[in-house]
Amino acid sequence: MSKGAKGFVFALCSTVLLLTSLDASAVRYYKSIDENGNVVFSDRPASSDAEQIDVQVFTPDLPAPAAPTTKKSEGDAAAKVEAEQGAEEDLKALQATRDENCKKAKNRLQQLQTISRLYSEDEKGNRTYVSDDDRTKQLAETRTLIKEWCK
Repeated sequence: MSKGAKGFVFALCSTVLLLTSLDASAVRYYKSIDENGNVVFSDRPASSDAEQIDVQVFTPDLPAPAAPTTKKSEGDAAAKVEAEQGAEEDLKALQATRDENCKKAKNRLQQLQTISRLYSEDEKGNRTYVSDDDRTKQLAETRTLIKEWCK
């Protein structure tokens, strides 16, 4: 018998067994060989020389799947609420950081606009005055930061 025929016979047997075993615990089948030499399985004998096969279907006594309990649902709900609270806290912390950076940027802009002679000090206390070009660059950078942080 060819591989294709064996596969077909196996698939046919499996299908028949599956369909009939859904509501029966013992099933009787008949195995015979047709005129072309193919093995045939059937629920009725195809010929007088058909071999009778009794199949015992095993149906384990498994409990039905448990319905989701309220405890699990409550746990899921609690986890969801906890995650939402964590997200809210993260959002609040982010907003606080944004507010602080916005305030700093606005203060820096005010300094750049109002103080006539800007300078920076090194670790020894020596002053280095900011040139007009550097002041213009700092003003542009500060305005960009305000746009970013003060949305």
